[in-house]
Amino acid sequence: MAISLTSAAASADEDILRWRMNSLLYPKLFGEAGSYFAAEVERRTGGSFLIEVQDRMVLDQDSFGALEAGLIDAVWGSAGHHHREDPALAIFSGFPFGPDPEGFTAWMREGGGAEALDAIYARHALKSFYCGVLPAEGGGWFRAPVETVADLDGLPMRAFGYGALTLRALGVVPYELPAADIRPALETGLVAAAEFSLPSIDADLGLHEAAGHLYLPGWQQPATSLELLMPRRRWTALSYDHRSAIEAACVTTLTWSLETAQPQQVAALERFRNEGVMIHDWPEEILARLREAWAEVIAEETVRDPLLAAAWESYLSHVESRGAASAQGYID
Repeated sequence: MAISLTSAAASADEDILRWRMNSLLYPKLFGEAGSYFAAEVERRTGGSFLIEVQDRMVLDQDSFGALEAGLIDAVWGSAGHHHREDPALAIFSGFPFGPDPEGFTAWMREGGGAEALDAIYARHALKSFYCGVLPAEGGGWFRAPVETVADLDGLPMRAFGYGALTLRALGVVPYELPAADIRPALETGLVAAAEFSLPSIDADLGLHEAAGHLYLPGWQQPATSLELLMPRRRWTALSYDHRSAIEAACVTTLTWSLETAQPQQVAALERFRNEGVMIHDWPEEILARLREAWAEVIAEETVRDPLLAAAWESYLSHVESRGAASAQGYID
């Protein structure tokens, strides 16, 4: 009888599919969304599909190699994390003067965005699923006020992705620093400004204690997408039930992210005000120049890559069909 029970337990365990999913994202909100997704998959499969979420065990730039080698089964992150491997992916994390979370979601789910992203990942034998979206970032933390475009010329600033390229066109000297290094860089004067993430996450990092001026809107990233990424062979090997669970869990995680993140940003902004942070609107002169610079940046980038050009055309067509994009990036 003991042998029989042991065999039954072993057989039941063998029927459980176990994945290792590496989260590239900051633990608060971003990483929590990954854990929420994994729990949804487990619930929907009755425990037959378990996803272990590992917090940044593999670095962004090592993700493709780790997936190919089978060291991990999936990655939780945002497409822009893989810009070193494929610059065309950066646009799918959110982009300057782009849509708000609802508008970004509409493009990805109904306007051809998911298909455009799938075409880019196909050249790496990868497949992704749009599983979440977060609201606008802050527009940047500054040690001194910014009043004119001239104030940006030569300014050392932590910045990332297309936002960094756009700022560079106005004379900013961008640095891509990891989260833990941003506050020390501000405090020592290595940089005089920084943009990183949502206000609630910037608060966790103490950026408001190192730079007392916050600018809004977060023009550089009015929305941040969350995705599940895996080798295509992993997806094709899944059963119908497990595929369905992943798709359904992405939908519920998307809803969770939309409902959860926004109130936290409102609370963070109120905290900043109470602690003496000066919250400014970007001067219209600067926003106008940033828009011009972004138009030049995306024009140059699309010339280099036909698939990026197709993705950008997909977005523009979607905006035209729905009317003007919601691109303010305000979060309060």
